[in-house]
Amino acid sequence: MRFLIHPMLPAGFPFITFFPAVVLATYLFGVGPGIVCAIMSGLSAWYFFLLPPNSFELDRSVFTALLLFTSVAALDIVLIGALQRVGFSLRASRIMERQLAERTALLDLALQAANAGTWVYDVASGRAVLSAEMARQHGLGDAEIEIDVERDWRPRILADDAERTLTDLGRAIATGGPFETEFRVLWPDGTVRWLTGLGRVESDATGTPVRVTGLSFDITQRKEAETQVALLARYDSVTTLPNRLLFKERFAAHLDTLERDGTPFALLCLDLDRFKAVNDTLGHLAGDMLLSEVANRLTSTVRVTDTVARIGGDEFVIIQADTREPSCAAALAERISRAIAVPMVIDGLPVEVGVSIGIAMAPRDGLAVEHLHRAADEALYRAKREGRNTFRFADASIALEAGSVP
Repeated sequence: MRFLIHPMLPAGFPFITFFPAVVLATYLFGVGPGIVCAIMSGLSAWYFFLLPPNSFELDRSVFTALLLFTSVAALDIVLIGALQRVGFSLRASRIMERQLAERTALLDLALQAANAGTWVYDVASGRAVLSAEMARQHGLGDAEIEIDVERDWRPRILADDAERTLTDLGRAIATGGPFETEFRVLWPDGTVRWLTGLGRVESDATGTPVRVTGLSFDITQRKEAETQVALLARYDSVTTLPNRLLFKERFAAHLDTLERDGTPFALLCLDLDRFKAVNDTLGHLAGDMLLSEVANRLTSTVRVTDTVARIGGDEFVIIQADTREPSCAAALAERISRAIAVPMVIDGLPVEVGVSIGIAMAPRDGLAVEHLHRAADEALYRAKREGRNTFRFADASIALEAGSVP
């Protein structure tokens, strides 16, 4: 083949035919394969086209052609390699920009869905930039705003919450740790909103804290739900009186006061007389209405320092605070009996019930809630056995002196 085509080729043609191969190899497969292709192309051109037939002598024209071929091929390889790197870098940059835009959009969507505000606090100036959402959370309008924390933020926060929050912020800046707090915001219309804040301290190259960035969330609904749950857990749903759980907490508080300064108290256990007949005759709804009216009458006979609780069915208990003499408890029992004896109108019908009461004195009859409650309960059942609509003390000798309600 060499002998057939060699005489017919124009000068320099062999190298021109090999350049596309070098260019394509470099572009498609990279610099390494391009160099290999250039070497093979140069050797092929040298052997098949440059040397005279039947000769392997390297004269000046052959050497010049090879040098030119090598230079052009090397330049092609370098330029194409550089273009590939630039193209890769541009593609990577576009991919990163697209991913960043997607993540930013997702972050904005998440913040919007969570009603989250963002803030940046500058350590040196004591100023903070609040996003539009955080400004709304503070009742400061609907646009991004820059504020002075001491001058603009503190007056809007309940005093104790502001002091605690700024103390937590200072501690986070000093230690470089995370910042987390809850506080109440007083809006211009008098509304109180609960917010929670999360932040991260950012430092400069020397490790000096320069800013704190974070998020804020309005947690008012959660706080209201927690309050409602706490109420349901400690208050009776029918009478709205404290239930057994809150009664035990109040009882424990009175025991602490007794141990601390010796202040005695009385425990009264109450059970309605003839309540079952009302419940069976008029129905449970009427029974609940009766219990609610009894609760109102009980609370109207005690002091604000006393506790009235419903612990189940038609059973009530009263903690009479600072009761130093049995006569004080007897006087309360008489007031209760007279108040309950007044006829009630339930669902349009007159209803009459009575109440039996057992009284225990602390510390005379016990110091534990179980002991004192058992003593008052036994006195209650003694009152029921001895005629109902009366009261008895756990100490029988006191009961004889106190008498009963006619």
